[in-house]
Amino acid sequence: MDNDFWNPTGPPGGRRAARPGGPSGPGGPAGPGGPGGPGGPGGPGGPGGRAPGGRSKGKKKPKKTGWRRYVPDWKIVVGVFTLGILGLTTLVAVGYATTPLPTATQKGVKDQGSTVYYADQKHTPIERLGANREILKPEQIPQVVKDAVVAIEDRGFYTESGVSPRGIARALYNNISGGDTQGASTITQQLARNYYAALSQDRSVSRKFKEIFISIKLSEKKSKEEILDLYLNTVLFGRQSSGIGMAAHRYFHKTAAQLTVGEAAMLAALIQRPNYFHTQGNDPRALALKDRWQTVIKNMVAGGKLTQTDADKALAKYPRTSATWSDTKDTQQTVYLKQRIDEELSQIKGLTPDQIATGGYKIYTSIDPDWMKFAQAAMNEKGIKAWPKNIGTGLVAVDPATGEIKAFYGGEPKRNGAYDTVFNPSAQVGSSFKPYVLATALKNNFSIKSMIDGHSPQNFDGLGNNLPLGQKGGYLVHNDAGDGKMGVITLVKATEMSVNTAYVKLNLLMKPQEVAKTAEDFGVPATYLNKFDHQGGLALGIANIPAVYQAAGYAAFANNGTAITPHLITKIVDASGKSIPLPWRSHRVLTEDQAAQATVAMRAVVTTGTGKRANIPGRPVAGKTGTTEGNVAAWFVGYTPQLSAAVTMFSTKNKTMTNIPGFQGKSVYGGTIPAEIWKSFMMKVADKAKWAPKDFKTPTYDGSIKQLWDTPKATPTQTSAAPSPTTTPPCQGNGNGHGQPCPNSSSPSTTTSPGAGQPCDQFNMPLNCNQDLPPSTPPSKSWCASYKSRHGTDYPGCSTKTTPPPGGGGGGTGALGAAQPPARTEE
Repeated sequence: MDNDFWNPTGPPGGRRAARPGGPSGPGGPAGPGGPGGPGGPGGPGGPGGRAPGGRSKGKKKPKKTGWRRYVPDWKIVVGVFTLGILGLTTLVAVGYATTPLPTATQKGVKDQGSTVYYADQKHTPIERLGANREILKPEQIPQVVKDAVVAIEDRGFYTESGVSPRGIARALYNNISGGDTQGASTITQQLARNYYAALSQDRSVSRKFKEIFISIKLSEKKSKEEILDLYLNTVLFGRQSSGIGMAAHRYFHKTAAQLTVGEAAMLAALIQRPNYFHTQGNDPRALALKDRWQTVIKNMVAGGKLTQTDADKALAKYPRTSATWSDTKDTQQTVYLKQRIDEELSQIKGLTPDQIATGGYKIYTSIDPDWMKFAQAAMNEKGIKAWPKNIGTGLVAVDPATGEIKAFYGGEPKRNGAYDTVFNPSAQVGSSFKPYVLATALKNNFSIKSMIDGHSPQNFDGLGNNLPLGQKGGYLVHNDAGDGKMGVITLVKATEMSVNTAYVKLNLLMKPQEVAKTAEDFGVPATYLNKFDHQGGLALGIANIPAVYQAAGYAAFANNGTAITPHLITKIVDASGKSIPLPWRSHRVLTEDQAAQATVAMRAVVTTGTGKRANIPGRPVAGKTGTTEGNVAAWFVGYTPQLSAAVTMFSTKNKTMTNIPGFQGKSVYGGTIPAEIWKSFMMKVADKAKWAPKDFKTPTYDGSIKQLWDTPKATPTQTSAAPSPTTTPPCQGNGNGHGQPCPNSSSPSTTTSPGAGQPCDQFNMPLNCNQDLPPSTPPSKSWCASYKSRHGTDYPGCSTKTTPPPGGGGGGTGALGAAQPPARTEE
């Protein structure tokens, strides 16, 4: 019995009648209530049966076989995909909403180095300090650079929303396939990754999405120009340069504003792999860069940023990068210049080395590179390269009106090492210290017309009173052997002839402590003065004072009595353009009339005195010579109304300067080589600066006292002052510092003269006289001392207990019995 359609709810034994219209043959009579087969066509069927061929309405689908068993139903696929999209969209939306726009930047990304500049019109850099970045303002970045970078790094930059869909898809694919997840980033994405602190450098999908979210928000918050400017100041270009500003310096030694189309295109091409590419050569790395450089230019044409004509012109010449990375040009004096810059920066309060290294300061100096060359040239003209290695030289020039150091020559680095000869103490200053003694008298209202005893020798107590020559405990002083007899003279004559006795007495009368205080007021640091306990020898220049302070001290005379701190840093501005206060100060040390009086005295030095070789025709010059005992050091410090300069030369072995071509024995003194170097330098500077001759102020002597510390005696010999030296002094063999060596006394004279074989008087006359013959019997102590200084032994008939050589103190004692330093020899 077929029971496929058995109805358990129908009457027992009942059958459901077949539905009419069934095509099948006769079936058994349907039982009452029995349901027909679902979907099967009815026909007369038997009890519980169905017509042959009838179909059931609920037939099951055939089972999948083979590979089809693993293919999900399409409805399931659609459902899962839809849910995935909705989930991903939700995740993206939540991620975007919860990712803030960073405010913190990566460490060091805003750091920029500081630059120190010369005082030339080009603002040539002396050195760059600290970070390898120069942050440029938008107007400082040329459009050609922006166009070149966009053309190669992100051609859709101006139209996209900060991300590139193609780039995102490529990045996701690369991540799935194990490729570079950071490839194909837009400029905005690169900025987000390299500028802000919120992003790590991990290679992951989550980091990539975060980068995308930040990039989109950046595009919403910042303009395209702001983003591009930040990018160009941040991106690495190679050669340890961050940002386009430093890259222009490192690759082409120019500013970004000076870059050509070809140069801009090369820098843009470098961004992709700055540490891989080679800018010159024919190796694969160089060829790869050149190919990319050409692509940059072609893309600029395609983007309408460059005409084909300009492109052809740029492509015709491949840029030539500089061989050296630094755009600063070192000279022989650069090491000394940098040391001085560091020293001055350390004096500026509130400006630390870390700030200088990261703050982007612009530091301007007063150093003129042309003037630096003039200083070197003035030295070279004297043949310093042929001098013995133990002879040091230095020159430094200061602007009297500002205190600015304009130029210097600090010696030969190969000889001196890192120790320069103008900013460091190198030698005793000799009689170039005497103007500070004169200034002390002027401050006390004593005029340069005041009279003082200049005869030699003299023995002083600590107050400037004369003691008997043989009395112990005094300060015994000699004039130079070539000065001749001096009587009571004016302070002008004492300065003109550099009279030791007169100046030591004046120093003691004014009190050495006050003289030292005056020197400090003029700018000489106390550290170079106080170790001498302010003894009488201070007037003769026993102090070792750096040349820069001598030049600055004399500058106060030229500046009508106002002293200014010598300095070469003239201005510092921070990255925002705000000026940093500088500590240089000015103060008055003399009245204008007192300064004018000092200048009159020092004008006499140059016109008729010991410094005539420094005289410049048609231009007023004032100054003072200085020569230390034994001609160990020689100075000339002088000034015009526009410039003050100090020149020094000295023996590093603390011995007499010898073996200098053209000079024999003790023939080098302040009025010879130093004065000539000074003149050469000043003439070069005056010619370059086109200075018109300018006169010094004329003193009125108002309020000044003509003090008679000593009264002239009636005899002409005692009242007359020594004659001024001639342009060609008689001879130098006796160590008087006034010209050429005297003929050797043992050699017969080749010139017949009435004076041949006769002793010399105080003026080395008559001509061809023999200075080794005593002018009197018995010989005077001063003559015996002069003889011994020439020959190293006593002259027969001279006492072995004669006084020290002219200019030598012989280690006497002062007023209080303290040991006194030897007095200095002076011309």
